[in-house]
Amino acid sequence: MKHFLHKLLLLCTLVTIASCTTILHRKNQKINVFSNAENAEITVNDSVYTLPAKIKLVRDKKPVTISYRSTNKQFDSIIKSKISPVFSAINLTTIPAFGAGYLVDLTNKKRFAYPKNIFFNDKDSLEIYEQRVEEYIYRHNITDQEKIEDLHYHFKRSYFKEERARKLKEEKNFKRFNPTAGTFKIFIAPPTLSLVGFSSKNPNIDQFSNFVGGIGFGFGFDYYYKNNRFVSMELSNRANQFEDFYWSSHDVMAHKLDFSLRKGHRIHRFEYSYGISITYTNYKYSLPFNDSPIKPFMSDDERRHFTESYKTAGFSSLINYQITPIMYIGIRYNPAIYSFRKSGNSFDYEHVIGLDYCLKF
Repeated sequence: MKHFLHKLLLLCTLVTIASCTTILHRKNQKINVFSNAENAEITVNDSVYTLPAKIKLVRDKKPVTISYRSTNKQFDSIIKSKISPVFSAINLTTIPAFGAGYLVDLTNKKRFAYPKNIFFNDKDSLEIYEQRVEEYIYRHNITDQEKIEDLHYHFKRSYFKEERARKLKEEKNFKRFNPTAGTFKIFIAPPTLSLVGFSSKNPNIDQFSNFVGGIGFGFGFDYYYKNNRFVSMELSNRANQFEDFYWSSHDVMAHKLDFSLRKGHRIHRFEYSYGISITYTNYKYSLPFNDSPIKPFMSDDERRHFTESYKTAGFSSLINYQITPIMYIGIRYNPAIYSFRKSGNSFDYEHVIGLDYCLKF
């Protein structure tokens, strides 16, 4: 029984290490080459083929040169290989075995693949959609004239439909990258990392302390009153901690609801804005029933929970960079300098420093 288990383990190991690309791919790859010329031929590795033809290429990282020759044209075309989808996709199954399939395939040229179909256009006066039709017709060897006319009609209609959609998308993206006066953008800000600083005036904190939090959400709008000037209003909520696990809780847990009004400037893809902010803080903390500092907290049953709230006034600043038509990343700094508490109002510094990620529409 022991020897059988060893053999079974060895077999599973060999199956796991065996590369999917090595098994599924052959050393040579068949390529279909065709043209819309009546008499055309190609030369590959000193071999001459009359088109249409099926040729065999040895899988390799190196590009292959195909020499095309017809009555009207003569030129060389370089065909590059790419990583086969089989290498990328199927070898995912070997990740539990530390990617053994990838490691084997990295030393095997079978992971590369050339285009399955190569079309040489011999007519210079063709429109883009006409060239697509010619490629389809000659690849499928279609001779029915009625079907050919029907294909021309459908390819032409599809091409112009795609062109209209492409131009509309380009115009929309251009406006998103180059907003003008009167542009109104709504944005949402998903949760990101924040560094939340609390003053020692808060219970359970002996000195100014920073906490790292990952809870938060924000939304607002930008209005461009000039091509490169805008006003921004934002309402956001951030916490000084991550969510509790079911077996734990925090000695200090606070949510900061912030309202900011900023003036912004835009330089190409960069945006920076600054202004004022009013923050409402809901502050929760826990103290032991026994005031002895020696006894540690063991469970929530041994704590008393308290909640306080206060408001702060300060400033808001944000620097963003636009990486896509709707996606922005940046850094924010919101310092609070004056607090309004039940114990009394006074100058009191707190802050929120964090990564900023938002989507603007």
